[in-house]
Amino acid sequence: MQLHWKKELAAICCIVSISIAVAVAAPAATTSALPLFDPARSSSINMRMDKPLRIHYADANTELSGYECKDDVRLGDYQARLSFACWTNAPNQQFWAEMGNGVLGLGPKYQKQHDEDGHPMPEPLLLGMTDPNAVDSNAAGLPKKFAFMATEAGAELQLGGYVPSSIKGDMMVIPSLSTKSYNIPISSIKIGDSFDTATELLTFTAGAAKTHIPAILDSGSPCIMLPNNKEHGMLLESPYDIYQKHAPKWKKMFITVNGITRGLELDKSKLDVEHHTYLDAAWGTSTRPCVMPVTWAMQPPHMTPIVLGSVFFKAYSVMFDLSGSSPTVPPTIGLGKINPQYDVLGISDWNSNTAGSDGGNVHRVFVSHAKTKLFHKPDEVAVFNPNGHQFFAQIQIGSPPQPMRVVIDTGSPLFGLFINAENANTYNGGPGTMAHRRPTNPHIQQASMRSVSKTRSEAKNSMTAVVKIAPIVGVIVLVLLLLFLKYRRMIMVQIYYATKPDLPYR
Repeated sequence: MQLHWKKELAAICCIVSISIAVAVAAPAATTSALPLFDPARSSSINMRMDKPLRIHYADANTELSGYECKDDVRLGDYQARLSFACWTNAPNQQFWAEMGNGVLGLGPKYQKQHDEDGHPMPEPLLLGMTDPNAVDSNAAGLPKKFAFMATEAGAELQLGGYVPSSIKGDMMVIPSLSTKSYNIPISSIKIGDSFDTATELLTFTAGAAKTHIPAILDSGSPCIMLPNNKEHGMLLESPYDIYQKHAPKWKKMFITVNGITRGLELDKSKLDVEHHTYLDAAWGTSTRPCVMPVTWAMQPPHMTPIVLGSVFFKAYSVMFDLSGSSPTVPPTIGLGKINPQYDVLGISDWNSNTAGSDGGNVHRVFVSHAKTKLFHKPDEVAVFNPNGHQFFAQIQIGSPPQPMRVVIDTGSPLFGLFINAENANTYNGGPGTMAHRRPTNPHIQQASMRSVSKTRSEAKNSMTAVVKIAPIVGVIVLVLLLLFLKYRRMIMVQIYYATKPDLPYR
């Protein structure tokens, strides 16, 4: 998922899958039951009503607006006082349900530094935490890089680098094609049982100006997404059309990346997801590869990108190194085949520290993993994903901390939380540069204190009664036990003859 740009020059790194997420009517029960962030409960928040924010994602229905907030933020064991977006609106309840409590954008800061009205946007969370001048941060000065990976059991965000034991072989590194997105050049995609006999999906013409297509690494998109056009005549046929026409079953997808000597190999099982159709009631749910068409087309000279969505991260651990990036120097991307023997963090572990590839500390953070489900409409060729995204991390915001469930999104740079618009009014009338909380009504506070006192008194009386009666109950149980031990032979004989109808009762 990436932010929408008005300028065509930047559009290649900001069109995203959020349009897919809202393309189909939502299932009946999708309204999120998750509690929203409540600024009124945080004593440390600074909500800047004088700093409005308005952001467009790819689809017109995904405009978000709100204000800039600043509060204590904790991700795993990393914490700092950071600025972020407080969204007071969402286009519909379906979008709200898909996004949980908000979006944790981990994309490059240069993708978009101003909102639709020209207001400066908050710095991305990871860069803010690791900034040497960060306020109240225990991560200041740490490496500005992270890795993300997933398995069938769960997912893991690795801050500060990557864990060597999580991959097989070496981490293959390549500079991004752009300073504004995580973009790699793909010259070939094949599907089949072996590389030599597989069907090529990228059929470049003999005189093509380019022999690669840019591919965006976007954890906020659900699937592998292929261009549904001929890239302004550079391809003989649409890659997605070739994929649809491929009748034989296939076992692997082979991807060739320019600048990397070893090709990428994805098992079909890593791409398979539940696929629901209007025939489910008769035939049941099936599984199919999570491959979809890109639903937009770029104007020349730009090319419609390939999107390597969340299923790609189940096959490869991807490292994103922002330590040397600048407006003119792109970030470095690393690709490593996931080690099937590696145990990702479980929810009980939550976070831990491990030595990284360079000997430094890597902080591992648990990420919940909700499997993608595809829905196919009978009157449309493409498949759509109304369930949205797969990966959610827990972040704690405010004082006292409020746990929030946010989408991990490598396709956008902004960290934002949904809040209730009524809670924003709590701050109306307060200075724009100061945290402001509405004082508690003294009558309500006193009534609440009386209620708590009464409850404690009743609990104490109940416990006193239990303590008084417990010895009596114990004595009765002991007497019954002694009587049973004394007369147990008589009792067992009577039970034996009572259950034998063919013998005379004695």
